[in-house]
Amino acid sequence: MLQDFARRFYGTQAWKKLRTYVWSRDEGLCQDCLKKGLYTPAEEVHHIIELTPETIENPEVSLNPDNLVCLCRECHRRRHNPYQRRYEVDEFGRVTIKPD
Repeated sequence: MLQDFARRFYGTQAWKKLRTYVWSRDEGLCQDCLKKGLYTPAEEVHHIIELTPETIENPEVSLNPDNLVCLCRECHRRRHNPYQRRYEVDEFGRVTIKPD
């Protein structure tokens, strides 16, 4: 979810131009999936070093293409919360997928 401090940044021409470059560089594919041999369309451009109110003004973090990677929604979720469980097991041992 987009945080309030970042709303203005994501509307800038500098971000939009850089996002387009990274998308092209990564050929619109999720780079985490690609490392596993899977070809999955990307849905997000992710900051590896996370944007925070303290780092958003630092172009080495916010506008550095080496700090950006294309990811699918599931891999992006994992990057932000690597311990999030996507499945539940009920009292009868049935496995279900958690809703988004």
